[in-house]
Amino acid sequence: MTQEELLQFKSLEDILATVALTPIFQPIVSLKSHQIYGYEALIRGPSDSVLHSPINLFDAASRHGRLAELDLLCREVAIYRFGELNLNAKLFINTIPAALLQPDYPHGLTAKFLKKARIPAEQVVIELTEQYPIDDYDLMREATAHYRDMGFSIAIDDLGAGYSGLRTWSELKPDYVKLDRHFMQNIHEDQQKKQFVQSMIDIALSSNCRVIGEGVEVREEYLVAQSMEMHFAQGYYFARPTTTPKRELPPALFAKRQTRENIPSGVPRSDSLVGSLLTQLTPVRTYHDVNHVGERFQNAVKLASLPVLNDNDSIAGMVWRDEFMTLYASRYGRDLHGRKPIHLFMDRKPIIAETSMPLKNLSQQITSQDSSQQHSVFIICEQGYYRGVGSLMDLLRQITDLQLTIARHANPLSGLPGNVPLNEHIQQAIQQKRHSTVCYFDLDNFKPYNDTYGYNKGDKVINKTAKILSQHIDQEIDFLGHVGGDDFIVIFDSQDWRSRCKKMLSAFESLYVELYTAEHLQQGGIHAQDRHGHQLFYPLLSLSIGAVTISDFDYLRDETDLAEHATKAKSKAKKISGNSLYQLKLSDCQPLAQVS
Repeated sequence: MTQEELLQFKSLEDILATVALTPIFQPIVSLKSHQIYGYEALIRGPSDSVLHSPINLFDAASRHGRLAELDLLCREVAIYRFGELNLNAKLFINTIPAALLQPDYPHGLTAKFLKKARIPAEQVVIELTEQYPIDDYDLMREATAHYRDMGFSIAIDDLGAGYSGLRTWSELKPDYVKLDRHFMQNIHEDQQKKQFVQSMIDIALSSNCRVIGEGVEVREEYLVAQSMEMHFAQGYYFARPTTTPKRELPPALFAKRQTRENIPSGVPRSDSLVGSLLTQLTPVRTYHDVNHVGERFQNAVKLASLPVLNDNDSIAGMVWRDEFMTLYASRYGRDLHGRKPIHLFMDRKPIIAETSMPLKNLSQQITSQDSSQQHSVFIICEQGYYRGVGSLMDLLRQITDLQLTIARHANPLSGLPGNVPLNEHIQQAIQQKRHSTVCYFDLDNFKPYNDTYGYNKGDKVINKTAKILSQHIDQEIDFLGHVGGDDFIVIFDSQDWRSRCKKMLSAFESLYVELYTAEHLQQGGIHAQDRHGHQLFYPLLSLSIGAVTISDFDYLRDETDLAEHATKAKSKAKKISGNSLYQLKLSDCQPLAQVS
């Protein structure tokens, strides 16, 4: 044993003998409710010890055969301290699978610790760290089943950093998985990390498991995590681990989501959002004095207003040139008020619009104001933080152009966007390499229905179909278009697109009672002539859906390539009897792939 190893051994002995361990807690935050969901208990050794770091501490315990003892002691002090703090949240406790599997590991003590601390088992999550290999999965399943029987939840920690994370996930079926901080670090700049994390979220959703992103340190990482609908996040961006953790977090940490109007066709084009009106304008701060603002206005005679920001870049208000100069240029205005802070003279309730707000919503917000309060400029922000300004004239001009464009390209029957906007959205999804699924909807047996019941009834079918599709897309992120006739396309960015399609099929089937006579319903279809004049029996109308997930076909270059694949998927769906959904596979299109 080297001198360093001997020093570590003696330090370990002292720590275990005197329980010289300090538990600290870091919040785990719900990205949906913006509240603290739980706290991870972490351990530090004495500050003056070579084993202050938990990595050194557990490595020393492992080398000297004291891992189980240390693991249990850490659990005990964390539980007692958490009980003293009386935190109304989940407690996440780390444990090492290798320690749990040791024959002499004393089971049952955790329940005693919790009882003494007056913490119910249902409040506790056991985190299995992935940094040590699991050799005996049967025994590990037994150990985790034992904890579940007692009421605990199970989490896998540091997924992706260790030995066999996906197998451990599959074998143990945890309630939570915590993604290693490597995958969250700079995720806003790394498309591959985004794809990996999105895949983990997809797997979690299908297995009734929740994902926690660890190591979120900057706002950009948090915004990506929230946009991917990750369940929880943890990291320095929210709070550092401490002995007395925060019970609430400042609202400014979280992105402020604006409620969008439910446009029947789904997500609006980028040029129909407030962000398209953005003009850069350097703001002033609440602490700037009146003289400073006066100089800004005097040096820029066309400047109509100046936004005022708080220290944290959130928006405090707006200073309007006309009102300000009336005060500033008065006989004693400069002498009386020149050194006062500008926040005393600003408008505290200017119009503020998110970059993602539809132009129509902003127009309604402005016109609903009293005319005496209306101004020609409004503030534009992103996630609650200042980005620039926009002008009322630009807003009116953009809305007029947009209305003309929509009218020019809308389907005359349903009013939904037609081929041009559909192609624009598809091209954008391909260029951005999004994990979008494009679904081609087609009505089967529509011509004989039209011939039998007439075009008025046929138009009713098309409009009712459009309404069903519109009701079951996510208006925030999906896009619905009407190609023509009885064909529709939905560009799904919602990850639960398959279940949405099934709901559409079910809703369509419920239309039969109002579309057919009792006789036709009883016989399950109609007799009508085909194109050659022959009398044939046609089953009831059905909806066929051909689905193409863009990321499954990395050779797609544009909307033409996608249309070719979507048509193939639709053809396969139509070969299935009744209402059907078929997702195209790579093996279905080898000739297409070679041509592309």
